[in-house]
Amino acid sequence: MSANKNNNLIADYDAILAVAQVYVEGLKTGNVDLLKQTFHPDGLMAGFMPDGKLTTKLQFLFDFTEENGEAADVKAHVSILHKTETAAVVLVELEDLQGGVGSTDYLSFLKINGDWKALSKVFNLYWGR
Repeated sequence: MSANKNNNLIADYDAILAVAQVYVEGLKTGNVDLLKQTFHPDGLMAGFMPDGKLTTKLQFLFDFTEENGEAADVKAHVSILHKTETAAVVLVELEDLQGGVGSTDYLSFLKINGDWKALSKVFNLYWGR
C-alpha cells in the first residue's frame, strides 16, 4: 500500500485566514487599498443589492466602501470551509456593516505564485435581524 502525502500545510491555513482578516479590516476601516490587497486584479463579485439588481463587478465593493467609509461596528466570523493545496473556500459572516446591514460572504481563494488571493466573492445581504 502506498502512502498518501498531505500537502495541506498549517501555514497555508494561517495565510488564508490572514488574508481574510485583511478583508474584514478593510471593511471595518473603510480602507479600499486593504480590500484590493485581498483580491486578485481579475476578481469577481456576485450578489443581489437592496433594489433586487444583481451586481457582478468587484469594483462596486471598492466604490461603495470609498463612498460610505468605515464600518467601525462590524463584527466578523471567518472560517475556512474547505482547502486543498491551491484552492480554498472561506466563509465570512458579517454583522453591523453600514446601517446595520449584515452579509454572508463566500470568498474563493487560489494560491498564485505562493500567495493566497480571493478570486471571487459571492454574497447575501441581510437588512435587520
